[in-house]
Amino acid sequence: MVLQVKGKVEAYKLPNYGSISNVFFDDLLGTEKRESGNPIVGSWFRIEKGPEATPPEYTYDEVGIVIEGEINLRDETGQTATVRPGDTFFFPRGSTITFSSDSYGVAWKCGGRLPAKL
Repeated sequence: MVLQVKGKVEAYKLPNYGSISNVFFDDLLGTEKRESGNPIVGSWFRIEKGPEATPPEYTYDEVGIVIEGEINLRDETGQTATVRPGDTFFFPRGSTITFSSDSYGVAWKCGGRLPAKL
């Protein structure tokens, strides 16, 4: 097991999330072995002004903190929140979250799952 470190600049090198032109996301740090009993992954997330984005239902718990800008969140019940630098958020497994921003937002998120690259 090796210590994993990534710099803040990685948040600006993110690939698009699927075909969504204004959402950028990448798993950067996390569990290195598929057989781990309690996996975790850390990801940078960036959204720019543009259309709302609704990724698939969360199949794991996720927690995050906004680093820059602002991110608008809406869950499947219609509850909304705008999170800004220093604000934390939590999505329980089974949630469907819609993301948007009136400008841009950058967040660090950690989820109870294996990295997509494993």
